[in-house]
Amino acid sequence: LRYALEAMSSLGITSVHDMGVTARDIDIYKEFADRGDLIVRIYALLSGAGKELDAQKEPLIDYGNGRLTVRAVKLYADGALGSRGAAMLAPYSDDPHNKGLLFVSDDVMEYMIRKTNERGFQAAVHAIGDAANKQVLDAFDAVQDGTPSALRNRIEHAQVVQVEDIPRFATLGVIPSVQPTHATSDMNMAEDRVGADRIRGAYAWQRFLMQGSPIAAGSDFPVELANPFLGLHAAVTRQSPAGEPPCGWYPTQGLKIDQALRAFTLDAAYSAHQENQIGSLEIGKAADFIFVDQDIFEVDPAELYKTRVLATWVDGQPVYTRTDD
Repeated sequence: LRYALEAMSSLGITSVHDMGVTARDIDIYKEFADRGDLIVRIYALLSGAGKELDAQKEPLIDYGNGRLTVRAVKLYADGALGSRGAAMLAPYSDDPHNKGLLFVSDDVMEYMIRKTNERGFQAAVHAIGDAANKQVLDAFDAVQDGTPSALRNRIEHAQVVQVEDIPRFATLGVIPSVQPTHATSDMNMAEDRVGADRIRGAYAWQRFLMQGSPIAAGSDFPVELANPFLGLHAAVTRQSPAGEPPCGWYPTQGLKIDQALRAFTLDAAYSAHQENQIGSLEIGKAADFIFVDQDIFEVDPAELYKTRVLATWVDGQPVYTRTDD
Protein backbone atom coordinates (compact mmCIF):
# COMPACT_ATOMS: atom_id res chain seq x y z
CA LEU A 1 0.00 0.00 0.00
CA ARG A 2 2.85 2.37 0.78
CA TYR A 3 4.38 1.83 -2.65
CA ALA A 4 0.99 2.28 -4.30
CA LEU A 5 0.32 5.54 -2.47
CA GLU A 6 3.73 6.88 -3.44
CA ALA A 7 3.20 5.85 -7.07
CA MET A 8 -0.19 7.58 -7.19
CA SER A 9 1.22 10.75 -5.64
CA SER A 10 3.96 10.83 -8.26
CA LEU A 11 1.24 10.83 -10.93
CA GLY A 12 -0.62 13.73 -9.34
CA ILE A 13 -3.42 11.62 -7.88
CA THR A 14 -4.70 13.09 -4.62
CA SER A 15 -7.86 10.98 -4.33
CA VAL A 16 -8.80 7.53 -5.60
CA HIS A 17 -11.97 5.44 -5.72
CA ASP A 18 -10.99 1.92 -4.69
CA MET A 19 -13.42 -0.62 -6.11
CA GLY A 20 -14.31 -3.75 -4.17
CA VAL A 21 -12.60 -3.53 -0.77
CA THR A 22 -12.82 -5.99 2.10
CA ALA A 23 -13.00 -5.46 5.85
CA ARG A 24 -9.26 -6.23 6.03
CA ASP A 25 -8.51 -3.56 3.44
CA ILE A 26 -10.44 -1.02 5.48
CA ASP A 27 -8.51 -1.99 8.62
CA ILE A 28 -5.22 -1.40 6.80
CA TYR A 29 -6.43 1.96 5.47
CA LYS A 30 -7.40 2.96 9.02
CA GLU A 31 -3.96 1.97 10.30
CA PHE A 32 -2.31 4.18 7.69
CA ALA A 33 -4.71 7.05 8.41
CA ASP A 34 -4.07 6.79 12.14
CA ARG A 35 -0.32 7.09 11.54
CA GLY A 36 -0.73 9.96 9.10
CA ASP A 37 0.57 7.79 6.25
CA LEU A 38 -2.54 7.84 4.03
CA ILE A 39 -1.17 10.43 1.64
CA VAL A 40 -3.91 9.82 -0.96
CA ARG A 41 -7.58 10.12 -0.07
CA ILE A 42 -9.45 6.84 -0.49
CA TYR A 43 -13.12 6.60 -1.35
CA ALA A 44 -13.67 2.89 -0.79
CA LEU A 45 -16.43 0.79 -2.32
CA LEU A 46 -17.27 -2.46 -0.57
CA SER A 47 -16.99 -5.69 -2.53
CA GLY A 48 -20.56 -6.76 -3.20
CA ALA A 49 -23.80 -6.61 -1.23
CA GLY A 50 -23.03 -9.70 0.85
CA LYS A 51 -20.69 -10.28 3.78
CA GLU A 52 -18.65 -7.10 3.35
CA LEU A 53 -21.75 -4.92 3.41
CA ASP A 54 -23.13 -6.87 6.36
CA ALA A 55 -19.86 -6.40 8.25
CA GLN A 56 -19.63 -2.65 7.56
CA LYS A 57 -23.22 -2.02 8.70
CA GLU A 58 -23.13 1.74 8.07
CA PRO A 59 -21.12 4.23 6.03
CA LEU A 60 -17.79 5.51 7.34
CA ILE A 61 -17.33 9.13 6.31
CA ASP A 62 -14.23 11.33 6.52
CA TYR A 63 -12.19 9.04 8.75
CA GLY A 64 -8.69 10.28 9.52
CA ASN A 65 -9.35 13.95 8.77
CA GLY A 66 -11.08 13.14 5.51
CA ARG A 67 -8.55 10.64 4.21
CA LEU A 68 -10.87 7.58 4.20
CA THR A 69 -14.55 7.25 3.32
CA VAL A 70 -16.51 4.01 2.92
CA ARG A 71 -20.00 4.78 1.67
CA ALA A 72 -20.50 2.82 -1.55
CA VAL A 73 -20.76 -0.76 -2.82
CA LYS A 74 -19.32 -2.15 -6.05
CA LEU A 75 -21.57 -4.57 -7.95
CA TYR A 76 -21.20 -6.31 -11.31
CA ALA A 77 -23.70 -6.84 -14.12
CA ASP A 78 -21.53 -8.36 -16.86
CA GLY A 79 -18.05 -8.92 -18.26
CA ALA A 80 -15.84 -7.14 -20.80
CA LEU A 81 -16.30 -6.20 -24.44
CA GLY A 82 -12.98 -7.55 -25.70
CA SER A 83 -13.73 -11.08 -24.51
CA ARG A 84 -17.35 -10.78 -25.68
CA GLY A 85 -18.46 -11.24 -22.09
CA ALA A 86 -20.31 -7.93 -22.01
CA ALA A 87 -24.06 -8.60 -22.06
CA MET A 88 -25.68 -7.39 -25.29
CA LEU A 89 -29.35 -7.13 -26.24
CA ALA A 90 -28.59 -8.56 -29.68
CA PRO A 91 -25.78 -10.92 -30.74
CA TYR A 92 -22.28 -9.63 -31.29
CA SER A 93 -21.73 -8.41 -34.82
CA ASP A 94 -18.61 -10.56 -35.09
CA ASP A 95 -20.06 -13.55 -33.20
CA PRO A 96 -23.73 -14.00 -34.23
CA HIS A 97 -24.42 -16.83 -31.77
CA ASN A 98 -23.20 -14.95 -28.69
CA LYS A 99 -24.82 -12.15 -26.67
CA GLY A 100 -22.46 -12.23 -23.72
CA LEU A 101 -23.71 -12.95 -20.22
CA LEU A 102 -25.53 -11.17 -17.43
CA PHE A 103 -24.02 -12.20 -14.10
CA VAL A 104 -27.32 -12.18 -12.17
CA SER A 105 -31.05 -12.11 -12.88
CA ASP A 106 -33.02 -8.87 -12.97
CA ASP A 107 -34.56 -9.68 -9.59
CA VAL A 108 -31.19 -10.30 -7.96
CA MET A 109 -29.73 -7.09 -9.37
CA GLU A 110 -32.68 -5.11 -8.01
CA TYR A 111 -32.34 -6.87 -4.63
CA MET A 112 -28.63 -6.04 -4.35
CA ILE A 113 -29.13 -2.39 -5.24
CA ARG A 114 -32.11 -2.07 -2.90
CA LYS A 115 -30.18 -3.64 -0.01
CA THR A 116 -27.23 -1.36 -0.71
CA ASN A 117 -29.33 1.80 -0.83
CA GLU A 118 -31.51 0.90 2.16
CA ARG A 119 -28.37 0.69 4.28
CA GLY A 120 -27.34 4.16 3.19
CA PHE A 121 -24.68 3.16 0.66
CA GLN A 122 -24.31 4.36 -2.91
CA ALA A 123 -24.45 1.59 -5.53
CA ALA A 124 -21.81 1.60 -8.26
CA VAL A 125 -22.49 -1.14 -10.80
CA HIS A 126 -20.11 -2.39 -13.49
CA ALA A 127 -22.06 -2.48 -16.77
CA ILE A 128 -20.42 -2.58 -20.18
CA GLY A 129 -22.90 -4.08 -22.66
CA ASP A 130 -26.22 -2.48 -23.60
CA ALA A 131 -28.18 -5.32 -21.97
CA ALA A 132 -26.25 -4.88 -18.72
CA ASN A 133 -26.73 -1.11 -18.75
CA LYS A 134 -30.45 -1.58 -19.37
CA GLN A 135 -30.73 -4.12 -16.55
CA VAL A 136 -29.02 -1.78 -14.10
CA LEU A 137 -31.04 1.24 -15.19
CA ASP A 138 -34.23 -0.81 -14.79
CA ALA A 139 -33.13 -1.81 -11.29
CA PHE A 140 -32.30 1.80 -10.34
CA ASP A 141 -35.67 2.85 -11.75
CA ALA A 142 -37.47 0.33 -9.54
CA VAL A 143 -35.47 1.08 -6.39
CA GLN A 144 -35.64 4.85 -6.83
CA ASP A 145 -39.31 4.94 -7.88
CA GLY A 146 -38.36 6.53 -11.16
CA THR A 147 -36.71 9.59 -9.61
CA PRO A 148 -33.13 10.63 -8.76
CA SER A 149 -31.69 9.32 -5.49
CA ALA A 150 -29.78 11.42 -2.98
CA LEU A 151 -27.30 8.53 -2.86
CA ARG A 152 -26.11 9.36 -6.41
CA ASN A 153 -26.01 5.83 -7.75
CA ARG A 154 -23.47 5.18 -10.49
CA ILE A 155 -22.88 2.93 -13.46
CA GLU A 156 -19.22 2.06 -13.83
CA HIS A 157 -18.07 2.17 -17.47
CA ALA A 158 -21.48 2.86 -19.13
CA GLN A 159 -19.61 1.69 -22.17
CA VAL A 160 -22.14 0.46 -24.75
CA VAL A 161 -25.59 1.92 -24.07
CA GLN A 162 -28.68 1.92 -26.26
CA VAL A 163 -29.06 5.47 -27.52
CA GLU A 164 -32.63 5.49 -26.19
CA ASP A 165 -31.36 4.48 -22.73
CA ILE A 166 -28.89 7.34 -22.41
CA PRO A 167 -31.56 9.90 -21.33
CA ARG A 168 -32.50 7.58 -18.45
CA PHE A 169 -29.20 8.45 -16.75
CA ALA A 170 -30.42 12.04 -16.46
CA THR A 171 -33.99 11.12 -15.51
CA LEU A 172 -32.77 8.85 -12.71
CA GLY A 173 -29.77 10.97 -11.70
CA VAL A 174 -27.45 8.02 -12.38
CA ILE A 175 -23.83 9.08 -12.81
CA PRO A 176 -21.90 7.60 -15.76
CA SER A 177 -18.46 6.76 -14.38
CA VAL A 178 -16.27 6.38 -17.47
CA GLN A 179 -12.66 5.69 -18.31
CA PRO A 180 -11.49 7.62 -21.40
CA THR A 181 -8.55 5.32 -22.11
CA HIS A 182 -11.00 2.44 -22.56
CA ALA A 183 -12.14 4.10 -25.78
CA THR A 184 -8.63 4.30 -27.20
CA SER A 185 -7.76 0.81 -25.96
CA ASP A 186 -10.95 -0.66 -27.44
CA MET A 187 -11.16 1.26 -30.71
CA ASN A 188 -9.32 -1.50 -32.59
CA MET A 189 -12.16 -3.96 -31.96
CA ALA A 190 -15.21 -2.17 -30.50
CA GLU A 191 -17.04 -1.54 -33.77
CA ASP A 192 -16.26 -5.08 -34.90
CA ARG A 193 -18.01 -6.29 -31.76
CA VAL A 194 -21.13 -4.11 -31.88
CA GLY A 195 -21.47 -2.81 -35.45
CA ALA A 196 -22.00 0.66 -36.90
CA ASP A 197 -25.45 1.26 -35.39
CA ARG A 198 -24.77 0.30 -31.77
CA ILE A 199 -21.46 2.14 -31.73
CA ARG A 200 -23.46 5.41 -31.67
CA GLY A 201 -24.23 4.74 -28.01
CA ALA A 202 -20.72 3.57 -27.13
CA TYR A 203 -18.15 5.75 -25.35
CA ALA A 204 -20.70 8.52 -25.99
CA TRP A 205 -19.45 11.11 -23.53
CA GLN A 206 -20.83 14.20 -25.23
CA ARG A 207 -24.28 12.63 -25.35
CA PHE A 208 -24.16 12.39 -21.55
CA LEU A 209 -22.86 15.93 -21.08
CA MET A 210 -25.36 17.48 -23.47
CA GLN A 211 -28.26 16.11 -21.42
CA GLY A 212 -26.76 17.40 -18.18
CA SER A 213 -25.31 14.18 -16.78
CA PRO A 214 -22.05 14.82 -14.91
CA ILE A 215 -19.31 12.43 -15.97
CA ALA A 216 -16.97 10.97 -13.38
CA ALA A 217 -13.75 10.16 -15.22
CA GLY A 218 -11.10 7.72 -14.08
CA SER A 219 -8.59 5.21 -15.36
CA ASP A 220 -9.75 1.77 -14.13
CA PHE A 221 -6.18 1.00 -13.08
CA PRO A 222 -4.65 -1.57 -12.88
CA VAL A 223 -6.64 -2.59 -15.99
CA GLU A 224 -5.28 0.58 -17.59
CA LEU A 225 -2.35 2.74 -16.55
CA ALA A 226 -3.03 5.04 -13.59
CA ASN A 227 -1.59 8.23 -15.16
CA PRO A 228 -4.52 10.68 -15.41
CA PHE A 229 -2.84 12.63 -18.19
CA LEU A 230 -3.21 9.61 -20.45
CA GLY A 231 -6.92 9.83 -19.63
CA LEU A 232 -7.08 13.56 -20.38
CA HIS A 233 -5.32 12.95 -23.69
CA ALA A 234 -7.70 10.12 -24.65
CA ALA A 235 -10.75 12.13 -23.60
CA VAL A 236 -9.81 15.17 -25.70
CA THR A 237 -8.17 13.61 -28.76
CA ARG A 238 -9.84 10.17 -28.92
CA GLN A 239 -6.43 9.04 -30.19
CA SER A 240 -3.63 6.79 -29.01
CA PRO A 241 -0.43 8.50 -27.84
CA ALA A 242 0.94 7.66 -31.29
CA GLY A 243 -1.75 9.88 -32.84
CA GLU A 244 -3.95 7.15 -34.26
CA PRO A 245 -6.39 7.45 -35.88
CA PRO A 246 -5.32 10.80 -37.40
CA CYS A 247 -8.60 12.64 -36.78
CA GLY A 248 -9.58 10.74 -33.65
CA TRP A 249 -12.00 7.84 -33.18
CA TYR A 250 -15.56 9.20 -33.36
CA PRO A 251 -14.14 12.60 -32.36
CA THR A 252 -17.54 14.28 -31.95
CA GLN A 253 -17.92 12.37 -28.69
CA GLY A 254 -14.59 13.64 -27.38
CA LEU A 255 -14.39 16.22 -24.60
CA LYS A 256 -13.01 19.74 -24.57
CA ILE A 257 -10.05 20.13 -22.22
CA ASP A 258 -12.11 22.02 -19.63
CA GLN A 259 -14.81 19.31 -19.75
CA ALA A 260 -12.21 16.58 -19.38
CA LEU A 261 -10.47 18.27 -16.45
CA ARG A 262 -13.79 18.77 -14.68
CA ALA A 263 -14.68 15.11 -15.22
CA PHE A 264 -11.43 14.03 -13.57
CA THR A 265 -11.76 16.49 -10.69
CA LEU A 266 -14.95 18.25 -9.58
CA ASP A 267 -17.45 15.86 -11.13
CA ALA A 268 -15.47 12.86 -9.90
CA ALA A 269 -15.67 14.42 -6.45
CA TYR A 270 -19.43 14.93 -6.94
CA SER A 271 -19.79 11.24 -7.71
CA ALA A 272 -18.39 10.56 -4.22
CA HIS A 273 -20.47 13.22 -2.42
CA GLN A 274 -17.26 15.19 -1.91
CA GLU A 275 -17.72 18.22 -4.14
CA ASN A 276 -17.82 20.52 -1.10
CA GLN A 277 -14.48 19.23 0.21
CA ILE A 278 -12.33 18.50 -2.86
CA GLY A 279 -12.34 18.67 -6.65
CA SER A 280 -11.58 22.36 -7.10
CA LEU A 281 -9.45 25.05 -5.45
CA GLU A 282 -11.88 27.19 -3.47
CA ILE A 283 -11.95 28.82 -0.06
CA GLY A 284 -13.16 26.31 2.47
CA LYS A 285 -12.05 23.24 0.53
CA ALA A 286 -9.02 21.04 1.13
CA ALA A 287 -5.79 22.36 -0.40
CA ASP A 288 -5.20 19.38 -2.69
CA PHE A 289 -3.29 20.47 -5.79
CA ILE A 290 -0.44 19.60 -8.13
CA PHE A 291 2.26 21.40 -10.11
CA VAL A 292 2.87 20.26 -13.69
CA ASP A 293 5.46 21.08 -16.31
CA GLN A 294 3.13 22.46 -19.00
CA ASP A 295 -0.11 24.40 -19.28
CA ILE A 296 -2.66 21.80 -20.31
CA PHE A 297 -5.01 24.54 -21.56
CA GLU A 298 -2.42 25.92 -23.98
CA VAL A 299 -0.46 22.89 -25.11
CA ASP A 300 -1.32 21.01 -28.32
CA PRO A 301 -3.84 18.35 -27.19
CA ALA A 302 -1.62 15.74 -28.83
CA GLU A 303 0.99 16.56 -26.17
CA LEU A 304 -1.30 16.19 -23.14
CA TYR A 305 -0.11 12.69 -22.32
CA LYS A 306 3.45 13.98 -21.93
CA THR A 307 2.54 16.16 -18.93
CA ARG A 308 4.80 15.48 -15.96
CA VAL A 309 3.93 16.10 -12.34
CA LEU A 310 6.48 18.22 -10.47
CA ALA A 311 4.84 18.20 -7.05
CA THR A 312 1.71 16.95 -5.31
CA TRP A 313 0.17 18.52 -2.20
CA VAL A 314 -2.65 17.17 -0.02
CA ASP A 315 -4.27 19.25 2.71
CA GLY A 316 -1.71 21.97 2.08
CA GLN A 317 1.24 19.65 2.70
CA PRO A 318 3.70 18.29 0.11
CA VAL A 319 3.44 14.52 -0.38
CA TYR A 320 5.57 14.25 -3.54
CA THR A 321 8.31 16.31 -5.18
CA ARG A 322 9.94 15.30 -8.44
CA THR A 323 13.69 14.99 -7.95
CA ASP A 324 14.97 14.22 -11.47
CA ASP A 325 15.22 16.75 -14.29
